[in-house]
Amino acid sequence: MASWLDHRTDPPHAGTAALICIPSAGNGDFQFDRWPDTVGPWCVVRTPAAGGPGGEAPGTRSAASATPAPSGLPERAAELVADLMRRGVENFALFGHESAALLGYQVAVELDRRGAPAPLRLFVSGCPAPQYLSRYAGEAHAEPTDDELTERALATAVAMGGIPLPSIVATGVRALRAELAALRAYRMPRPVPLRCPLTAIRWLDQGIELEALAGWSAYGDTDLVQLPGSGLSYATEPADLLRVIGDRAPAPAGDIRRPAEW
Repeated sequence: MASWLDHRTDPPHAGTAALICIPSAGNGDFQFDRWPDTVGPWCVVRTPAAGGPGGEAPGTRSAASATPAPSGLPERAAELVADLMRRGVENFALFGHESAALLGYQVAVELDRRGAPAPLRLFVSGCPAPQYLSRYAGEAHAEPTDDELTERALATAVAMGGIPLPSIVATGVRALRAELAALRAYRMPRPVPLRCPLTAIRWLDQGIELEALAGWSAYGDTDLVQLPGSGLSYATEPADLLRVIGDRAPAPAGDIRRPAEW
């Protein structure tokens, strides 16, 4: 089974809870390079891009040796949950952008299903609530061409500060197409409320309607924040987002226990 929390994962600092950052498909390991190691009360934990919603991503440092990710969001969520439980990680929040936010939600659902400790908070950035997903990635939308995906992967790699080598761009195209297939196959018959609070972040230039982000309120205690920026601003210009995250401290839960296997 693939590991989400391996030797490349930064360990939490003493006295902080972990903020596990799930990589967005097509944006690679570089996407959190402009984030500090700590954000307010949170220690930033960067998971490898191979586990994200589209498998490996452009700009990644590990494209050549990555283990293929399982095909669906529930399967990928189950892998991360198994890793969290195996390592005894309990004091953590989840952050995901676009499809990675949906994966973070599925992780929280799976934790609930197994009776495991819930995340301290789920941050969902630039992602419509599941009941609105078909508006943006449904069967009614035309399948993007390889040229369109190549253009997106190339632009993303450059914006993230990566070197857009042909192999990296090609890997990005595969990741984006796999992500689209996973989103179209994802089914959530009804909202499953979570035990943790949610923060939904809408980027004003991303093109996702306010209603679609506000829809996360059906899944738990949710606060909605609107920020200036595009769908890449969480990575390229994260200052506003980091302030939002830093202002949301975990609920008091006594001393933070640091897992021995980080």
